[in-house]
Amino acid sequence: MHLKTPSLFFFMPIYSWFKCLKYRFMGIRSMGRDESMIEYALRFLLQVLINFSLGLIGALFVFIFGLWSIVKSYQPSPVTAMIAFVGVSCSAFAFVSTYLFVLYGAAAGGLYGVAKVVESNARINDGARNPQINRQQFR
Repeated sequence: MHLKTPSLFFFMPIYSWFKCLKYRFMGIRSMGRDESMIEYALRFLLQVLINFSLGLIGALFVFIFGLWSIVKSYQPSPVTAMIAFVGVSCSAFAFVSTYLFVLYGAAAGGLYGVAKVVESNARINDGARNPQINRQQFR
């Protein structure tokens, strides 16, 4: 009996499935003709933030729904089970909210830093174009 070696075509459906997921759920497309680089970067950043938010919140709900079966598998008393479930649920919510807060804070801080650099560069370029503005008047 002759065994066939797997060919590259065996992996193609898996590759095309991941490619479909990438384009469908990421929602990131190429830069449009009428879009500036700044608009594209902001849209890309917003899309990444939304994807992280939805992914973490979805994972939190799946975790909380699966947590009760884990707690029940230890067969604790009802009071201990509720304390464990509420405690672990609160800590999971605290982790997700802290992670998202830091993520959005880093994005806002980065945008603020870029805006300040652009503002100072615009001020320097405007001063180079109009030298009379920077000249002191001595009398």
